[in-house]
Amino acid sequence: MNCKLCVLVTGVGGRSVGHQILYALLLLGEKYRVVATDAEAFSFGLYQLNESYIVPRADDPDYIPALLHIIERERVDVVLPGTQPELRVVAENRNILSAAGCIIITSPIEVIRLCSNKERLYNWLDKNGFNVPRTASTFEWRTLVGQVGFPIVVKPAEDSGGSRGVVILKNKAEVESYLDERYSREGVIFQEYVGSEEDEFTVGVMISKTGDLIDSIVLHRKLIGLSLGTKRIIDGRVYILSTGYSQGFIVKHPFIQESCEHLALEMGVRGPLNIQCRLVENKVVVFEAHPRFSGTTSIRADVGFNEPDTLIRNFALAEHFGRLTYQTGVAAIRALQHIIVPIDRMESIPRV
Repeated sequence: MNCKLCVLVTGVGGRSVGHQILYALLLLGEKYRVVATDAEAFSFGLYQLNESYIVPRADDPDYIPALLHIIERERVDVVLPGTQPELRVVAENRNILSAAGCIIITSPIEVIRLCSNKERLYNWLDKNGFNVPRTASTFEWRTLVGQVGFPIVVKPAEDSGGSRGVVILKNKAEVESYLDERYSREGVIFQEYVGSEEDEFTVGVMISKTGDLIDSIVLHRKLIGLSLGTKRIIDGRVYILSTGYSQGFIVKHPFIQESCEHLALEMGVRGPLNIQCRLVENKVVVFEAHPRFSGTTSIRADVGFNEPDTLIRNFALAEHFGRLTYQTGVAAIRALQHIIVPIDRMESIPRV
């Protein structure tokens, strides 16, 4: 390997997890030589580095050949997928990419497939003793309503990252309209609305290459501004869903950490796991689990919990870690960001 590891970060658009990974690595100055890719020239992270490439979309058959070309050309040591579609494709092609001489920091493909379908994930969580909202498939929503009443939450069974397509429904007519207009040909799941927006948390867990716990971090979410998604008042009560933009308070919460760490270990995660949950009647109720880096990776890195750096050092350099030292008792507040780029520079980004 080179003295300075070369790290490839994919999917570095401004709203992506990939850009969060890039932010965490850039905090380290010139510790790593970082290369970025995205499928779109209009992507923030491409212009923060000297080596950037435009590649096909993850579902394009030329995607993996394009990565292999970049890996060979740039002598890439480590690959960090920055979008959900790329995560899946990279994990599926781990052997091909590893044969090119680089290390892929992802969980096993079985873990990624488990978490990519929410109905399958909730069944696994419930079977293994973790608390989840009561859930029903597309055609069983009436049974769920009979158990918990309205309102209920609906979300796509697959690919609803960043809370896309997640809605609160207050009656039968809204359910039928949702199914007819948006997802008549796609699977969805329905869930009871649980807990309060005041008790929502984002939790990051890191598991080593050999399956040992490294550490976890808790963000007590403040659903305001960029974090505020759907808000409805139904029968005098306020119901709120969050967006994919977490902000709030970095806290120590041993009870939540222990529960989420146990989940990561039981699931067989390697690398990062990001969990969304609410604390309901002293129970951690999980409603999202993603075996990838988080939309709060930048926030975590700013307080000393740098997941990309820690996992690169563990996976690629065989460094061992116990609990990390990072700030708590601080608030993380988010805002929009922009960059001004000459058009000729956009046009000069290599297309692979």
